[in-house]
Amino acid sequence: MQELISDLRSSPGLSQKGKLKSLWPLLPQVCKVDGKDVILGDDAAAIKTQDGYLLLAAEGIYPPLLKSNPYLAGRTSVLTNVNDIYAMGGRPLAVLDVLFGSDVEEVKEVLRGIRDNASRYRVPVVGGHLTEEMGFSSLSVFIVGRAKSLLSGFDAQIDDDLVFISNFKGKFYSGFNFWDSSSNLDGEQTLEHLELLPQIAEDGLADAGKDVSMAGLIGSTLMLLECSGKGAEIYIDKIPAPFEVPLKDWLLTFPSFGFILSLRPHKTPKVEERFRKLGLLCELIGKVTLGHQVFLVSATGERNILWDFIAEPLIGF
Repeated sequence: MQELISDLRSSPGLSQKGKLKSLWPLLPQVCKVDGKDVILGDDAAAIKTQDGYLLLAAEGIYPPLLKSNPYLAGRTSVLTNVNDIYAMGGRPLAVLDVLFGSDVEEVKEVLRGIRDNASRYRVPVVGGHLTEEMGFSSLSVFIVGRAKSLLSGFDAQIDDDLVFISNFKGKFYSGFNFWDSSSNLDGEQTLEHLELLPQIAEDGLADAGKDVSMAGLIGSTLMLLECSGKGAEIYIDKIPAPFEVPLKDWLLTFPSFGFILSLRPHKTPKVEERFRKLGLLCELIGKVTLGHQVFLVSATGERNILWDFIAEPLIGF
């Protein structure tokens, strides 16, 4: 257990997130739009409107992925943004891209990937910026969406169940810690799976939620807990992983379709039923607790501290 904790804490995904705490002094944690508070640190910025929320998010793509597989990078840039909107209980409206490509063929492959996945998710690409720059490649994509009811990473409650949602029908890219469970689905299946999240938000079934990002399951869960000002017990032996992926790697993997929900215990069975009905994984992996410490707990009762947000903030909330 201690070796696992050491590996998780020193992982690049958590280290990158940890650098954020030195940057927050440059930005307000809460700003105002039209006199209404907008909290920084969620999967998407949520601006209150008369009929719900306007959602804004952006993602930069890992440069080695862009160079090694520009088509997959284009697809991933849309997928990650779409996930951020659905994780907030919203539905996407449109995306824009900013692309610096080192040659024409690379640019074509990236744009083909963006086009194909935007079509699958039924999200129009409404513009952006394109520059061909020899020896330099960079891709960022921006998205706007709407939500009637909000799923925030700031609202986990004491005694909530922590539930992990994923799809194990996929393949693993070990060099990038990426589990691709999206490419094998058609557009109808993809949207049917994602549509469960705004439905859960609108039905009031979840206190909080977060997309499992490049920080992996552990990093994303830690960010949800830190933003909510809570601790947790994480049942390490109850975390499911695809049989071909070692648990340590899986805990740090971007699963392409992966979400953490914080649920009142009496609502957990209703949520589990909705996801499992579509053949998706939905498993209880922990419990939200009072305080600021997060523990890994084994089936034998071994209990070791993974993180203490008072002693060491992660992203600085």
